[in-house]
Amino acid sequence: MADFLVQINLDMYNFIQKLIKTHAEYEKNNECCGIIGLNNLKEIQVIPCENTHAQKENYFEISPQCFIEKSKDIEVLSIYHSHINFDADPSEFDKISSENWELPFYIYSVKTENFYLYFPKNYNIPKLEERDYVPDIRNCFRFVVDYYIFNKILNYFELNFALTKDGEIYSKNTINIVKDFLKINKFKKNKDTDNLKKHDLILFQVDGYFSHFGVYCGDNQFIHHEDKFLSRKTYLNNEYFDRIHSIYRHISCI
Repeated sequence: MADFLVQINLDMYNFIQKLIKTHAEYEKNNECCGIIGLNNLKEIQVIPCENTHAQKENYFEISPQCFIEKSKDIEVLSIYHSHINFDADPSEFDKISSENWELPFYIYSVKTENFYLYFPKNYNIPKLEERDYVPDIRNCFRFVVDYYIFNKILNYFELNFALTKDGEIYSKNTINIVKDFLKINKFKKNKDTDNLKKHDLILFQVDGYFSHFGVYCGDNQFIHHEDKFLSRKTYLNNEYFDRIHSIYRHISCI
């Protein structure tokens, strides 16, 4: 199968998922696998690799030679593969392999047609400012998670980071993932939007539905990662303030 060498149109939020699904359906009797990364021009690449495992219907393996060849001049961000007979939840083998690779695993289930993005415990958090935007792997939601882990407000936790949007608005499935994140990590809703405190989680909205995340960092600024931009600090001007959907504060910051 020809390599996908694709610069993502960031208006197509789930384009990476579409490419993984296409590869998985092409290799429908075996687990497919490949690499997601950025080239020297910061273009997103989805690159299929050969599955060299002896039991391809249940496992995958990328040979060192293949990985070296395919990842040449690429900043590798994630490994993807498919499941044939099971849902997309990572198996214990997947989790161990992800830790060994020290990379997130993006998994697609041919059986249930759903995705799971697993981050390993030893994930190396990229710098918070001026990181490149990549759907799911380095988006606004993963950014705030990285922020809280980096600042030792949260510890590692397992969650499905494969998100979907309906236009500019997060889907119902994504809303449930975010609710799990808030509940598991003991964030409390702050009803007073005029009383922002450092480390407050800000949810922004479009047409009454939340569509973006940021973290307040004091001095009327918040830090966030919008698509098409590098992650950065931004002043909370009237335009952004009027778009606030809700504010949450971690119990350690109350």
